Amino acid sequence: MRIIIITLLILFVNSSIAQTNDQSTIQLAYQYYQAKEFEKAVVLFESLYKKTKSQIYFNYTIKCLIALKDFSKAEKLIDKQIRKEKNNLLNYIELGNIYYVQNKNTEAEKEFEYVLKKLPADKNMIIRIANDFLSNKNFDYSEQTYLKGRKLIPYNFHLEMAYLFAYQRKHQQMIDEYLDLIKEEKDYKQTVMNDLQTRINNNFDEDLKPILKNSLLKRIQKDSKTYIYNELLIWLFIQEKDFENAIIQAKAIDKRLNEEGARLIELGEIALSNKMFSEAAEAYYYVIKKGNKMPFYENAKLGLLNTKYQQVTLKKITNSKEISEIENEFKQSINEFGINANTIGLVKDLAHLQAFYMNKSDDAIELLNKTLNISTLKPLLKGSLKIEYADILVLKGETDEAILEYAQAEKMNENNEIGHDAKFKRAKLAFYTGNFEWAQAQLDVLKASTSQLIANDAFQLSMLIKDNIGLDSNETALKYFAKSEMMLQQNKTNEALILLDTLENNYNTHSLIDEVLFLKASIFEKEEKTELQIKMLEKISEKYASDLLGDDAIYKLAQIYDFQLNDKEKAQKYYKRIMFDFQGSIYVVESRNRFRILRGDK
Repeated sequence: MRIIIITLLILFVNSSIAQTNDQSTIQLAYQYYQAKEFEKAVVLFESLYKKTKSQIYFNYTIKCLIALKDFSKAEKLIDKQIRKEKNNLLNYIELGNIYYVQNKNTEAEKEFEYVLKKLPADKNMIIRIANDFLSNKNFDYSEQTYLKGRKLIPYNFHLEMAYLFAYQRKHQQMIDEYLDLIKEEKDYKQTVMNDLQTRINNNFDEDLKPILKNSLLKRIQKDSKTYIYNELLIWLFIQEKDFENAIIQAKAIDKRLNEEGARLIELGEIALSNKMFSEAAEAYYYVIKKGNKMPFYENAKLGLLNTKYQQVTLKKITNSKEISEIENEFKQSINEFGINANTIGLVKDLAHLQAFYMNKSDDAIELLNKTLNISTLKPLLKGSLKIEYADILVLKGETDEAILEYAQAEKMNENNEIGHDAKFKRAKLAFYTGNFEWAQAQLDVLKASTSQLIANDAFQLSMLIKDNIGLDSNETALKYFAKSEMMLQQNKTNEALILLDTLENNYNTHSLIDEVLFLKASIFEKEEKTELQIKMLEKISEKYASDLLGDDAIYKLAQIYDFQLNDKEKAQKYYKRIMFDFQGSIYVVESRNRFRILRGDK
């Protein structure tokens, strides 16, 4: 028994050694081939083929012989292979390729035609043969293989043909294959959209999208019953941020399929996420007009109110009369739908609108108190309302009461995002009032929050305190800065700017100065004062680039010149600074991509 075990161990060890040697031989053979050392590579591939009989090593042996122009030996090897495996059509393709490189086109085509003549009714083999033709850039025969394959088996090879045409940059033919595919197999819609998205993103000729659009429009006109073309056209319009035309197509499908507005609700949400407010409103209005008995009526009303609310918060709507009308719409919807889990967001937004944009803090507090008294309210919703309540108390300067509300919201939501948000706001309120050490302790805990946004905010505020605490005996500069942030929270923008100006003028050597300038730039951005925003960011770029917010300011400048002012030369200048001066920045990859696009790289 012991002798048998020892024998087996010896066999296992020898087998392992052999496998290791084979692996190193394979790696070495490929290394030689890639280095174009074909004389060395051919010896190894030939020995590997003799040992394993693997087709891939045989193919590489032939490739090496062709590269060495040893056509005679290559032909002999393939002839020998054909005699052994008469039914292996891949060998005939290899023989044809050898004739082609010798300009023996007639002989080559004879082999290729033989392959087409003997093409088996086997899907996998047809694809393999077509790919073998493709690998040698023999596109015509690759296409003919698929076309004959369509006649042999009940499979149309649309996807494979689309890839073949994409390789040749024959966009019209590629799109035709994709569109034929989704007409026959609707389940492939997502695959086709993913492929087209990749090709659109990587297509520098800028001709793919118009070809696709024209092809879709022609098919819609010719075949109005195949609505999947409308769906693909909607998708294309969304890629182009052409929501107006996307909505036209969505309405057409909605009427045809009686979808009751579901597609328009989705489109409204996408338009809103892209800040296309009028288009989002149009989508929601369409659903609302269907009447309050329809299943998506409430979603549309809430979406429309959210659209108007966002325009107020982004200062796209500033007229007090318009804001009052929006307030009335909120109230009417709350009366219509009642206060429940679906409408808590509505209540919260109305309270925020009243307190921060209409000087109606008491009305907002009354609304929130009324809602908070609902006994069936779950902790998550109750916590979010208490946070809004506390924010309004901060606005009114009632910080002690605000701390209690934040604490209650945190206690009832200890292990979720609402609780973490309440804890962060307590820490920030402590920061506003100069209690830096306590704020720091809370922020250190929040750095591990499951919410990435809260964790990032906590980290940034923690670093701000850590970098600036104790730099002067009274921590005066940091207290001024904290007070200016609190003023902004209280909508006292002018007072905050006066305090920030004082800091900039009197503490221009303080490490806090980049934060001061960046905060002023943020204020000017909200007020759409782009020139002043640029002025602040350029100060950071010129004098304080080595500070914490240096790369943030320079990247922001690049974005402004790129997308707002359309000054490509200046945008490239700032992207280039990120690439070379801030190689560890999170903005490097995007800066490199945008720089190459603006420079016209292909």
